[in-house]
Amino acid sequence: MKTIYIYLFIFAVVVTSCNVLDQVSPSQVSTSTVFTNAAGAESALVGMYSSMQNSYYYGAYFPLLSDVYSDVSKAGGFNVTALDEISNYQISTGNILVQNMYVAIYYTIAAANGIIANVPGIKDPTFTQAQKDSIVGQAYAVRAMAHFDLLRTFGQHWNLSSIYGIPVVTSVQTYNSVVSRSTVAQTYQAIISDLQQANSLLPSSKPYLNAYINPDAVQALLARVYLYKKDYVNAIAAASQVISDGSFGLLGSGNFTQIYSSKLSKESVFELVFNVQNQSAYNSYTYSRTQALVTEVLFKADTTMNIFYNNHPADLRAQLVDFSAATESNFLPYGRTQKYRGEINKDNSAYIIRMAEVYLIRAEAKALSGDVPGGLADLNSVRTNRGLAAYTNTDISNLYAGDFVAAVLDERFSELNFEGHRMFDLARTQRRSLVLNGSGADDYTDIFPIPNRELVAINNSSLMFQNPGY
Repeated sequence: MKTIYIYLFIFAVVVTSCNVLDQVSPSQVSTSTVFTNAAGAESALVGMYSSMQNSYYYGAYFPLLSDVYSDVSKAGGFNVTALDEISNYQISTGNILVQNMYVAIYYTIAAANGIIANVPGIKDPTFTQAQKDSIVGQAYAVRAMAHFDLLRTFGQHWNLSSIYGIPVVTSVQTYNSVVSRSTVAQTYQAIISDLQQANSLLPSSKPYLNAYINPDAVQALLARVYLYKKDYVNAIAAASQVISDGSFGLLGSGNFTQIYSSKLSKESVFELVFNVQNQSAYNSYTYSRTQALVTEVLFKADTTMNIFYNNHPADLRAQLVDFSAATESNFLPYGRTQKYRGEINKDNSAYIIRMAEVYLIRAEAKALSGDVPGGLADLNSVRTNRGLAAYTNTDISNLYAGDFVAAVLDERFSELNFEGHRMFDLARTQRRSLVLNGSGADDYTDIFPIPNRELVAINNSSLMFQNPGY
């Protein structure tokens, strides 16, 4: 972690659609200057959310790279070697996109660590304990989320006995700090501990603001983490808390596309918002413009999606992917997602966790815990809100040979495409080679390689070592 410093970059950016902060140039500000009063703590909080908006994290690349590494998407562009490597499942350890993403996520962790270490000690009579707790609670949750994003990208997250976790950084680092790689079990322990700490600190007053970390977002993230960890009892409990709270819910078949055409719909439990002054790269990378050539669009919709929706003609989510240009030479045979339209403002949100995922988490966890009827009810909650008929037990038996998880994964494929889940879904269920059969995706490619620059910088194989196969 020699590239992570004791300094925080404090950016004056917009993190909601209605509050515009004064624009200033990025600058390095020492912690002794920032963490002196309430205003400084609030600036650090803005800086933490700003770091998540980096184009290599939730500004576009993190979710889109995970989907291009699956059957959701294929690389477009014009001779983008680093992207082609990922799309073809042949990533080199020097891949610049992977390297920049790795550093960007750890940068967010560094920002969170600065808040956690310094905010509690601020001596400002106007800065209440409740305000401190709220800021620190958000930092704990973001640190947990970032560590989990690293674990599922670079660690063997499906195997609790694996030594291939990630470096878990829980303190402010100096230029020469080195953090060794944790096991998968240790990494999960740190992530869950941080989310539980966040849960104890965040205020429970409503309404919850879904442009920021809120109590339901923490529970939803816990549900996600527990599902990956195969702790189904706790996954059900956390998901149930979000669902029963009632602050957020599923949109119906007639208006669910508002998730993407508006900001902060009731489906978004946590949505990272951009605006016209602070644009994301989603539109540019996935759509560009109406008459775009394939060389302009970095992330195309794979033909697998076209086949899927042709086989599911009643699925209204088909309108969110366009294959109309697939017969033209410029896009043959691929399509484009419609989730990130808005070619003028390019202020597309990052949909970090939504209610549809929460229901699908609980559906899978219930079924794997033996409660298939309960899992079926949750699965159908999503299906019927997307215009589909409810499944029966007979449907699951006939369509999926009784494989309930396969039914859930199909629903997640349809619901969460281009939001950064498919690579992880295939890895955590150990179905990547099966689904991508014949594509060259070997078992070791379930995860990305640790960037070689990190190995060279640390230069100690007992502290940092490469993933198998790379």
